[in-house]
Amino acid sequence: SVLIVTCPCALSLATPVAMTVATGELARRNLVVTRVGAIESLARVTDFVFDKTGTLTRGEPSVAEVKPLDALEADACLALAAAIGRGSTHPLDRALACAVQGLALPIVATREPHPGAGIEAHVGGSRMRLGRAAFVAALHGLPIPEPWPGTRDTVVWLGDTTRWIAAFRLGDELRPGARALADSLRAAAIEVHLVSGDEPACVAAVACALGIERVESRASPQHKQAYVRALQLRGARVAMVGDGINDAPVLGQADVSIAMGGGADLAKVRADAVLLSDALDDVAAAVGLARRARAVIRENLAWALGYNLVVVPLAVAGWVTPLIAAIGMSASSLVVVGNALRLRR
Repeated sequence: SVLIVTCPCALSLATPVAMTVATGELARRNLVVTRVGAIESLARVTDFVFDKTGTLTRGEPSVAEVKPLDALEADACLALAAAIGRGSTHPLDRALACAVQGLALPIVATREPHPGAGIEAHVGGSRMRLGRAAFVAALHGLPIPEPWPGTRDTVVWLGDTTRWIAAFRLGDELRPGARALADSLRAAAIEVHLVSGDEPACVAAVACALGIERVESRASPQHKQAYVRALQLRGARVAMVGDGINDAPVLGQADVSIAMGGGADLAKVRADAVLLSDALDDVAAAVGLARRARAVIRENLAWALGYNLVVVPLAVAGWVTPLIAAIGMSASSLVVVGNALRLRR
């Protein structure tokens, strides 16, 4: 009777069965868990850090305006930028490519991406850069012009070793549910941060729309990683949500990370979970489910320990027959499984 009663079935099932049910429910909510321990880490998160483009926004920007800054025409500038960004998975490069339908593109001899900054290429014997203003300005050392003072759209710059060639203004929309996600996380006592490589005005516009106060702009991949590390050193449990190649380092740094399903493959490889849908409210639901799973695990462990504390002395005293012990052991395991199945509701 003692041997049967002390069989640790319920105790062994307490955590795995709850994790299995929670993982299945997250998959039904379009969040695929790829790392062991992701659910437990998600339940303990105190801070959520978001990238902007492709994460809080749709990641489908469109070219709103082209501003030539030298002798080339607007179409020629657009074709040159699209040729440099050809093959890139970055949403801004894809937007430039979509805007040149029907235009002949120049031949690019070499192309070297700089994550978080832009692309350097050789076109027609000239060394050129496409990307952030500071990245392009470092090539020729000229002051950064202001083609659209005060704009809150994303601006992509093009230049070579001697001049600015053009600027491209691109607009993007917030993802549906972005504001609801930020509000629900704050309601759950989770701090929300926005860390992006875009220009301050563009990042501030998104932060204002979502009510996010903790904002970092012009952040390189290394800066994003350092930002999360600083939060962790202060005792925070950090979740990171991103989609690009430049988010891969910070996704690996975070306690738990989520990659957007439409993002870069490297980001999805480094993340602990992948969001397959565009619905950001699935992220908020995942946090709630992870916390419920943690509560269920504690209930299961308490039940398993309590059952043994009560029944083992009775078995030692000879008041429990082997048959009753077997029935009780099985019933205890069924209670644990049934409690875990409540996560499906």
